[in-house]
Amino acid sequence: MKNSLLIPLILLAFLVSACAGKHYSRLQGDEVAFYYKDKEAQEVLFASSHDNYKLLAAREGKNHLWEVTVPAGEGFAYFYVVDGVITLPDCPYTENDDFGAKNCLYVADM
Repeated sequence: MKNSLLIPLILLAFLVSACAGKHYSRLQGDEVAFYYKDKEAQEVLFASSHDNYKLLAAREGKNHLWEVTVPAGEGFAYFYVVDGVITLPDCPYTENDDFGAKNCLYVADM
């Protein structure tokens, strides 16, 4: 039974990550702005370990570019929730979380 669930979970993780939009960040003084581009998204939320994964609403700007700004800090784990689905875009650094999934890592001085 346990093995029969493994393959569907792996496929689901692949599909979710394959559908992820483009993303980048920019350091702006003592804050970091995260940008997520997705022309299909109706709602983009940002969650990070910096504030115990409190969901922050991103603002949609021009050309379907969503933005959220948070304190820069030393570094933290984060992910997006796009239209109710936890979404992990391509990230240069990731870590495994306590639930068998991955989070992106923001590393200061990148």
